[in-house]
Amino acid sequence: MESPEHRTAPKGDPMALRQLISGAATALVAAAGLVTIAAPASAAVTRAQIVSVAQTELNNASRNYGAGPQGQWGVCNYYTGYFRTWKPATSACPTTDGVRWRESDWCADFAKYVWKNAGVTYANIAEGSGGVLTGVASSFKDYGTTYGTWHTRSSGYTPQPGDAVVFDWEGDGVINHVGIVSSANASTVYTIEGNSGSPSMTRARSYTRSSASIVGYSAPVGVGSTPTQPPAPGKYWVDTFAAAAGYSTPGGTRTGTLNAGTNYVYCKVWGPIVQVSGAYNHWWLRTDLDSGSPWQNQYVSAYYLSRWGNDEAKDNSGVVIPDC
Repeated sequence: MESPEHRTAPKGDPMALRQLISGAATALVAAAGLVTIAAPASAAVTRAQIVSVAQTELNNASRNYGAGPQGQWGVCNYYTGYFRTWKPATSACPTTDGVRWRESDWCADFAKYVWKNAGVTYANIAEGSGGVLTGVASSFKDYGTTYGTWHTRSSGYTPQPGDAVVFDWEGDGVINHVGIVSSANASTVYTIEGNSGSPSMTRARSYTRSSASIVGYSAPVGVGSTPTQPPAPGKYWVDTFAAAAGYSTPGGTRTGTLNAGTNYVYCKVWGPIVQVSGAYNHWWLRTDLDSGSPWQNQYVSAYYLSRWGNDEAKDNSGVVIPDC
């Protein structure tokens, strides 16, 4: 692995003037409030805390089940009532801990409740206020792709406690269930899931990790024990026109700086937009920073690429940088 001091372009690089001008311009634009970057992650929650919340709900007999007959939208349950008070409430829907139960399929509401009450970053943003997570199971994949923590089953990723695992039961490309990973080994992933089985309840389940029903996993942003993924084989050389802030995850915790010049990156993920006036980019590039701690396998916005334009992530020869 190359050390950070060998990452920068040689002195006298013709991009230096552009860096100086761009840095000043960026500072002015930022002061005017025109730079859009997602809020940094809050203090890290642990994976054990997430599993603990899920386990508590599994054992909470006052609300770990669906009540009444299957209605048009699902069954009455506590977790939908907690988040979505506009959902219908029939005479079969009780009130528990001040929450009127509501009728809906509720696996996603359960998983969101677990993440929110464990303190997972971005899980507390309401869906009507820009939150990615909703009452739909596929929103957990959206969370992962938005914040750069999505891993397909076929990627070889080892699921971690506290991850959200999403399923496609029919194999038709439609995600229709989500659960919380409680643990995993080389062959099996163990989960805690809401709206599982018949009758509809919170249940502990297990699956072979190779099961075709598993679409993939979204890791929670801001979790202290989220493992750093190894870099993709090969390096892709790019020119950056200004010093770029480095983050632990796309738009997450600031960790350091990638200097302007010619740099290498490993791969890309889709994440929070970085925008200055009409220039913008959603792609984030995994790289090794020139300064900071940690400096390896951090993320910078592809906005700083000197070539290609909005929402492009290519190396200097025009090759599309692969997904992480």
